[in-house]
Amino acid sequence: MRKENRNMKTEFLKGLNLSQDVIDQIMAENGKDIAAEQRKTTKAEQARDSYKEQVDDLQTRLDDADKQIEEFKDMDVESIQKAADDWKQKAEDAEAEANKKIQAMQFDYALSEALTGAKAKNTKAVKALLDMDGLKFNEGEIIGLDKQLETLKNENDYLFESDKPAPRIVKGTGGGDPLPGAEVTKEAFNKMGYRDRVALKKEDPDLYAELRK
Repeated sequence: MRKENRNMKTEFLKGLNLSQDVIDQIMAENGKDIAAEQRKTTKAEQARDSYKEQVDDLQTRLDDADKQIEEFKDMDVESIQKAADDWKQKAEDAEAEANKKIQAMQFDYALSEALTGAKAKNTKAVKALLDMDGLKFNEGEIIGLDKQLETLKNENDYLFESDKPAPRIVKGTGGGDPLPGAEVTKEAFNKMGYRDRVALKKEDPDLYAELRK
């Protein structure tokens, strides 16, 4: 089925009168996007499974504690009754601990997803700069995060992927100097930021070298 879909996409692109090189590049980038989404899905499934295992373990501990409490309360002995009360307190403490851990795991997972959605290059690095005390987690929503991310993007934009597309390179058919009116001129190159220059160097090393002269 995938092969048929790929053939259909290839035929569609050929119908646009694109060269085979351009079609191959488009299909390669499409494959990278699919692989990236598959990695995200696998990561999310692993986090979900780990979360479920911990919840199941904590629930087992709570069930054992409840069972022990009921067994003790059936005995009319003061010392045993006191032990039952102690077990009840332990059960309540275990439940509180479980809820706290679950809440922390849900918050961390939601925060990682939000940072990925905000195009953070390194979620751990961005987390280290966040004021966690200023964030509130409520029903899956992290209140206060948007404002902090806006500030971080303004002050540390290098931590995030740029929303601006890479410059489009227009060259002469002979592969020499850019065509008159091309978008990347010597003047435009001199005004480029670091990231745009890196993008240009990757896309057209010869043009990059020419513009640097």
